[in-house]
Amino acid sequence: MSTLQCKIHSTMKKTILILTILCFGFSSQAQKVKEKDILGTWKLILNIEEAIKEEADDADTMLEEVFINVISGFISGIIDDIDIYFEFKENNKLKITLNTDEESETEYGKWFINKRGYLQIEDVDDNDIVNDDEWKLIDGILVTDDYEDDKDVYMAKVD
Repeated sequence: MSTLQCKIHSTMKKTILILTILCFGFSSQAQKVKEKDILGTWKLILNIEEAIKEEADDADTMLEEVFINVISGFISGIIDDIDIYFEFKENNKLKITLNTDEESETEYGKWFINKRGYLQIEDVDDNDIVNDDEWKLIDGILVTDDYEDDKDVYMAKVD
């Protein structure tokens, strides 16, 4: 793999990680998050193939549908090769590890429980990206409020 391809691949992984954190999730009956429930390592689960298929089915034009299908195959291939772990530590420290078959990258951020009792993640990769999504604890998994009915993206505790 050339240097340019490695940089593009690395940039794509970071972009997918940030977009995932900012854009995906779902909500339902949630309980307030407590620090003791959050501390530990959580794996980000990405099951977005069905959501992408629905978007393609709802496309306004054939060109839009073809574009969505091409992108979905590309994204699915990348997502299948990536494992993302969030390690919530004391003192609101967060370690995010992205593993692929070829390499592992680590980013750091912060987390806090807001006044409503939901988890929020901020300062991912020291780029001052503030995430306004509220992560809720529902049936032992962490979810955001972007997709109420679809359980396409969530975090499951692994330790």
